Amino acid sequence: MLVATGFNESIGYNLLQYACFKPADFILTEHLTKEKDVLTCTIFFERKGDEYVCSHYDASLLKEMEVPDTSLQGVQLKQLDRLMAETDWQLDSSNSNDLDLENETSWQKVKRIEGIVSDLLRLSATDEGKRFADLLKLKHWSNIPFNPMMGNLSALRSRFEVTQRFFFYDGKGILVDEAYRFLMNRWLEKKLQARKRRAVGEETEDANAGSNGTPGKEKSLLQKKRKTKEQKIKR
Repeated sequence: MLVATGFNESIGYNLLQYACFKPADFILTEHLTKEKDVLTCTIFFERKGDEYVCSHYDASLLKEMEVPDTSLQGVQLKQLDRLMAETDWQLDSSNSNDLDLENETSWQKVKRIEGIVSDLLRLSATDEGKRFADLLKLKHWSNIPFNPMMGNLSALRSRFEVTQRFFFYDGKGILVDEAYRFLMNRWLEKKLQARKRRAVGEETEDANAGSNGTPGKEKSLLQKKRKTKEQKIKR
């Protein structure tokens, strides 16, 4: 069922790894690249008797985030974006090569990560730079285990992500490709609504600027002067 839905064929082996410990429930996560976007599917399993049942999965679409070709705080944003994309951020503790600093490949990886982290810290020294540093963290670290340097990027993530839960019924569910197309439509709708909100905000600002201008005050002053003049003539 899961492979037919569009998940990786290795999901059966991953499922067995969890099932052999007989937990009450567990989840499996798959990351699928769709064009330049990342589709993350979180699949939920629950034990019922001697079997495990999958009733639904959550799909999350994280849109591609463009980084401008410019320099801030001495950091070339495009170059940093490329370096982070080329870096393997998954650290496998079972692989001694990942931890052996006497290994040339491992040492080069550590030096590259150190340079990237230094650039991110340098960017974060200013408000404008921090905005791009957070963008790069979200873009390249969204699918790795949480680390303290990641920080809370929930507000930023909500700008680039749409999610939806899809259910299985009678052993059938929404295909992963169909889920992707559905989320793409949600994303376009989200962009359209954001554009409308910005337009309304700009109109409101223009209206407020007009109401806070001087014409109304000038008119009141003229009326007061006219009344004062009329009173003097009567006297």
